[in-house]
Amino acid sequence: MKAQHDLLKRHREEGKEEEIKQIYEAFFVFAAMWAYGGSLDEDKLSFSNSFKSASKVKFPDQGQCFDYFFDPLEGNWRHWDTCVAAFDKGYEGLFNNLVVPTAETTRQRFLLDLHVAARKGMLYVGSAGTGKTTIVKDYFSTLDKEETLHAAINFNSYTDSKALQVVVESQVDKRAGRTFGPPPSKTLIYFMDDLNMPYLDKYGTQSPICLVR
Repeated sequence: MKAQHDLLKRHREEGKEEEIKQIYEAFFVFAAMWAYGGSLDEDKLSFSNSFKSASKVKFPDQGQCFDYFFDPLEGNWRHWDTCVAAFDKGYEGLFNNLVVPTAETTRQRFLLDLHVAARKGMLYVGSAGTGKTTIVKDYFSTLDKEETLHAAINFNSYTDSKALQVVVESQVDKRAGRTFGPPPSKTLIYFMDDLNMPYLDKYGTQSPICLVR
């Protein structure tokens, strides 16, 4: 990030307005394509084709727009394959915690980083067995434990708003009055797994999800 800020500063000092405009245009395109197309499934390909043709910052011909991110240092779109970390052959943890880095895990980790930095929630949608929980837990393993805390809340058909509130409050301390939070200088992230599992009441609502909202 520092290298990107330094690059923009140099461009401003040298009066390279077109280069600056292209960088911000590409950042906008990247944000828009994930905001509008990130949740698509069968329509993802048609969305990608339309988006690539409409973008002023030209994408490579191969693959979908989601396969790329804009690198301002190089001034073009780069495939996620180019920044996949090397596999740790010396891994000695549990086998079911082993995650092999791929373009997909790298991309998801980047998106999670953006949301954590902006202190915004992120919702993963997908059928069972697609790796949602694995991706989030792998991301947590990379965080600095001195600065970031995380807690997992596993929803099930018996989870109600009271049970959720108990779990949420168990992770925070009372600051003053009605203000609660994690220890000073630390960020707390809640991971709510199987969000769709709570039982539907007679009004068709799910009380823990209403509490989250």
